[in-house]
Amino acid sequence: MTYPLINDYKHAVVNPKGRFVSLDISPLRDSRNAPILLAGNFAGVFKVQDAKGQVLALKCFTRDIAQLTRRYQAVADFIRTAQSPYFLPMKFHPEEIFITSSTAPHRDYPVATMPWLEGRSLGAMTEALCAAKKRQALAGLTIAWSRLCQDLLKRGIAHGDLKHDNVFVSSTEGKLKLLDYDSMYLPKLKGLSSPVLGSVNFQHPLRNTKHFDETIDHFSMLVILLSLRALVFEPELFAQFHNGENLIFSREHFLTPESAALVARLAKSPDIFVRDWTQALVKASKSRAISVPGLAAMLKTATKLDATPAQSRHTGILSFFS
Repeated sequence: MTYPLINDYKHAVVNPKGRFVSLDISPLRDSRNAPILLAGNFAGVFKVQDAKGQVLALKCFTRDIAQLTRRYQAVADFIRTAQSPYFLPMKFHPEEIFITSSTAPHRDYPVATMPWLEGRSLGAMTEALCAAKKRQALAGLTIAWSRLCQDLLKRGIAHGDLKHDNVFVSSTEGKLKLLDYDSMYLPKLKGLSSPVLGSVNFQHPLRNTKHFDETIDHFSMLVILLSLRALVFEPELFAQFHNGENLIFSREHFLTPESAALVARLAKSPDIFVRDWTQALVKASKSRAISVPGLAAMLKTATKLDATPAQSRHTGILSFFS
């Protein structure tokens, strides 16, 4: 199925009268009077306001996702019933916005809506904390990340595209929130293929569309966990290895870990867990399987670590967790 261009949606959003089936919204604009818009690979997200004054994110799809309605309805149902603190409440509207387009049929197209999230991405937050050398705050961020991952594993679900700019730190709650649910795996979606493979700087090098189960987040969970823990002790690594599309690891590190300067450096970390988890990442990178054995134990340990380099597997543990 062919979807409209982002400019087609922009024309409809700035002229909303008669365009929407159930939504009553108006676009919010920037200093140049243009609608506030974030464009991605599969969709554009407009910042809009509804009749009650609530600020929303309006997601309009520009590329086809196989069985989009089934996927997004399943995600919306899950979020409504699971009440996980890491997901934003979302509504899916299967045939909501009427679009006239020169490249796609004139018809009603689906949209998704959720509250507009104010805050900073995990990447931006990490960059700020590293620049200020706030090691204790980086340790706290590592704990928060570990708990988020534990929640996903416990539920038997996966986000599918965990990366530095799909995780936000809410400015109102100060808590981690997940964004972009295009590639989520849920038990209700078992048997489908993976519509999005995620950023190569966070994914197992062998991941393909056939991988679509509760293990597809394992590798990226470990990549982010190790990155954050390493930055607690060497925050300068961010400036040296961040390229705008990663935290500190890149795809090359997964393809040839034995020759990567970053891997060699982390293998000599003063913290035993950085050293252990580096070995685990190297082993996972070379594995034919994308799942990571022992990940749950690593995450459990990570929730108990402070900003002190652990000299053994029994040091550096927060006393109130003992």
